Amino acid sequence: MNKLIDEFKEIIGEQHFLSFLFFLKEIGPDARTHRLCVVIASILRFAVKRLPAHCEDGTLSQALITLNEEPYLAQEQSDEFEMVFGLIDGLCSEAGILNGRESARGENYSIAENAILEYAAWYNMPWEDY
Repeated sequence: MNKLIDEFKEIIGEQHFLSFLFFLKEIGPDARTHRLCVVIASILRFAVKRLPAHCEDGTLSQALITLNEEPYLAQEQSDEFEMVFGLIDGLCSEAGILNGRESARGENYSIAENAILEYAAWYNMPWEDY
């Protein structure tokens, strides 16, 4: 997990990483999942804007690009999904946020999975699909 966090720091820079982590620590522990997911997806979108034109296969950078270009992979829990899931799980842990949660109906879910779906559907506007 530390490898993913370190790679993420390299992508966005130490200062931005510390700012985002501080922000997540401030809002996170008692924040609602659907709100946290959009914030985390926004952080991932920020990272994508800082990626080089070419990224090596098997890297977090490549996983972010692939989920951006092929959002259906977020539904299939691909290797890219698993890598980004690990990053978000690590960010949650660093911020003191429980990634794994349970709904009022007793169903298990995670912030990471929902954040990835938000990230992958970032430009999806169903009201424009007429």
